[in-house]
Amino acid sequence: MTITLSKPPHTNQAPTAAPNVEATQPDWTTRDVRAIPKLDVPRLSQLELDENPMENMAPLAWLLIGRPLLAVGLFIIMALNGWWLATPIVVWAVYGSTLSAVHHLIHGSLGLSGRWRRRWLTILGCLVVESGHALQATHVIHHRDGTDLPDPEGYIENLTWREMPVGAAKYRYRLMLWGLRNSPRRRRIAGEVAFHALAHITSIALLPLTPLPWIYLTLVHIASFAFAVLQGKGPQTNWGRPMPTPLAIVHTKLLAVLFFSHHQHLEHHAYPKVPLTRLAALRPHIEEALADREIFHIHVGI
Repeated sequence: MTITLSKPPHTNQAPTAAPNVEATQPDWTTRDVRAIPKLDVPRLSQLELDENPMENMAPLAWLLIGRPLLAVGLFIIMALNGWWLATPIVVWAVYGSTLSAVHHLIHGSLGLSGRWRRRWLTILGCLVVESGHALQATHVIHHRDGTDLPDPEGYIENLTWREMPVGAAKYRYRLMLWGLRNSPRRRRIAGEVAFHALAHITSIALLPLTPLPWIYLTLVHIASFAFAVLQGKGPQTNWGRPMPTPLAIVHTKLLAVLFFSHHQHLEHHAYPKVPLTRLAALRPHIEEALADREIFHIHVGI
């Protein structure tokens, strides 16, 4: 794996080395400032695109919602057959594909009605003992304009490596608590949090009969921890190293699969309603719109 940092392709400047780690951090890295500032980009309808990325949503909706359900079924089959060594990979797929589906539901990217979006937020969230509506509450705030607004979700990007283990472990609970305190859908969140607790109590009670639920929940917690670390110190943050700008574009293929396309942080903030799998076609337009802004291009050589 190789990682390089460069100036935007529209400039003629030579590639820039990573900033000195001991250098003073820019203002945007302070904990009270939002990670991604407001982006001035054209509306989707103003772009000259070969295909509209917001059309033909039904197949994508079936795929994104169906993936985590199929992955859970695969986990059960593997566990019942004693194929335990492969189960961590499957649970990673369960957790990652669930978060991907929940993320698209939050943004209304799949063409579903509000009622079905709310239903699937609860169902898929409970699949990995998350509160789908707490994630919705915090993620909507994450996308709000204005640096004076709280960002309970982006907070983890500003933790140090020393703070990260504890921060990643309690990250999902911080989001649940924030949703309970601030979301207008407190009852739904309270029900989802109650399911979270009940699932863990039940898994422990069933241990004399079967360890399967307890093992599943343990692997889900490991996946949740790993995703939190990647959110805070992943490629879109230059792996936790200093950057002079929060505007970064990650170029990768394999990691796009492993991260379920969540490495496209800048592109997603530019066009949040566009499905993650269709953002690549918009990248040239985003770079053109932000031609006067410094953008870091992070190339992951796999």
